[in-house]
Amino acid sequence: MSFTVLGLTGHWYGLVVGFSALCYLGAAGLLGYRRRLPAGAIRLFGLMGIPLALLFSRLLFCAANFAYYTETISQPWRMLAFWDGGYSLLGALCGLLVAAWLAARACGVRFGVLADVTAVPLGVLVLGIRLAESLTGGALGVGRQVEVGGTLLTTLPWLFLPDRLGTLTLYRLAVYRYEAAAALLILSFSLGLFFGRHPRWKPRPGDVAMIVFSLFGASQVLLESLRDDGHMILGFIRAQQVGYALIPLVALAVFFARYAHIREARNTVVTAWVLLPVAGLVALLMIHPLNHVLDLTGKRPVGLAVLLALAVYFGFFLRLRGANQRLILTWLTALTAIGVCVMVEFSVDGSANLVRDYALMGLCCLVLFLAPFTLWRELRKRVYREESLAVHLGRP
Repeated sequence: MSFTVLGLTGHWYGLVVGFSALCYLGAAGLLGYRRRLPAGAIRLFGLMGIPLALLFSRLLFCAANFAYYTETISQPWRMLAFWDGGYSLLGALCGLLVAAWLAARACGVRFGVLADVTAVPLGVLVLGIRLAESLTGGALGVGRQVEVGGTLLTTLPWLFLPDRLGTLTLYRLAVYRYEAAAALLILSFSLGLFFGRHPRWKPRPGDVAMIVFSLFGASQVLLESLRDDGHMILGFIRAQQVGYALIPLVALAVFFARYAHIREARNTVVTAWVLLPVAGLVALLMIHPLNHVLDLTGKRPVGLAVLLALAVYFGFFLRLRGANQRLILTWLTALTAIGVCVMVEFSVDGSANLVRDYALMGLCCLVLFLAPFTLWRELRKRVYREESLAVHLGRP
């Protein structure tokens, strides 16, 4: 959808996205004032954040569609034609993080503090982007065709988009609406974390940002699977879905390192115990495949090489001393959730019960978020205090 002003053509999609970016920066400015950040910190973040978000967004989109530009149309220079569209929300978030880091260094602010302030209102930006997708004429934010009718269609019509083919009317999932609703929920949750502080449970700078990004990433694993707009599909893999799944794991790794350091658990030992069932899974796939992707029956030399490498690692680090049951179970739970999501994703196209499969994936995405979130709550309530007490008692 476009409009014309003084002979210039504009697009409503870009206008709505730009307005949502301004609202996002305004909300970040209010939170920065609340956190007493130096004057100009958010302005500098905005000046760098918008161009860097566009740059990283375009770079990630072109990387995921590199074969299209270089082989399909044989015009790699078209990757520079940013005005033709083609951006990645995940890349934009990476650009915003880089801008926050640069602005923090320039203003003498801790990166974690600025990351918290700029991550909390992220739902405002995402909400605007998702609503703007409704103005693309079905090019973005639409899902697969579904058979629907009766009570569900009359009571919840906003869940679906009509797809008319002559006299036949089919329905698609209105995924952009689900993502807009998810953005509102994430915004509410983020504001609750930011303002609902307990005087004895103080998070470290950057913790809130990691939790917000973890929730957003885990939710997008499911929502990206619902999409059927062909956006950033690398072969048969949704590039953004993989990136979103890594966000909670990165947050879990950071909290894991802190927990292990304070509780004197050895990272290498915990990793060995986590990899033990992975070795069992590799051995199973060499005998019996789970699906057409998780199959090592025809690649047994590869499986044997992996098992040999794991055996060497186990020989050095698999021991009881230095292990931590809480960390081991948390990592196993998160990796299991990832594994189930992968199996559901590769089997959903031929599924006879989409509601069941997506409910299972949604449950796994919730577990994926809860893995870093519950570990962070443990850190905030007890472990951080233990470290502070140890440092205090250790002073002369």
